[in-house]
Amino acid sequence: MIRVLTTHFARRLLPGFAVPLALSLAVVGCTRTEYVGINQQSGAIAAGPVRTVGVEIDGSYFTDFPNCTVILPTRAATGLEKFKPLVEIALGRYMTEKLSRVVDRDERTLLARQNSLQMSLPEDGKALAKILNCDTVLASRIVGSGHTYLIVWSQVQIGIEIVMLRASDGKVLWQARHVAERSDGGVPLSPVGLVVESYSSAQFSSDGEVAEATVEDAVRRLVRSLPDARL
Repeated sequence: MIRVLTTHFARRLLPGFAVPLALSLAVVGCTRTEYVGINQQSGAIAAGPVRTVGVEIDGSYFTDFPNCTVILPTRAATGLEKFKPLVEIALGRYMTEKLSRVVDRDERTLLARQNSLQMSLPEDGKALAKILNCDTVLASRIVGSGHTYLIVWSQVQIGIEIVMLRASDGKVLWQARHVAERSDGGVPLSPVGLVVESYSSAQFSSDGEVAEATVEDAVRRLVRSLPDARL
């Protein structure tokens, strides 16, 4: 379904939010994912039917495939901290499709406690990898606007950057970044439409599963760009 909205009506309805709302809802429909070089990916999210995943893989990844990785604690911009556990859990699950062994969030926390390590310190992350004979660590960062609520329209937008580092020397073997988003609501064209869109927006905004699904979308697309090292 494609919604085409009039900026003029949007400006009358929500003067302060008309332009961003119009841009975000101009085209909503089926989109495709394209994988591009990380330097070719625009920093802004392009409106339209294409979403991009920026990827860069070092040749060392192929000459010496990694067999194990430790999921490091996710970093997040201010206001996005609540998404950190979701990202770490999703990474732990999807990375098992690419590497023979993945030390997920729960195992990492337990082993770090047993070895008196603070995983917030990069050196301790490498130390844990060495203890486990893991050749890589996986760092991630959350960016993006997070949750936006504008009465008749709501959006969850989460950007994730992932970097796989060789534990021995910190060399970047793989990095990828992507922004995933979901939204609901729209610009009402009648009083009844105002009630309907406001209700849809409120329901979407209060649904905790939306954020989880958006993170799942982002992590799945990111990990898909990593060649399978299990072979």
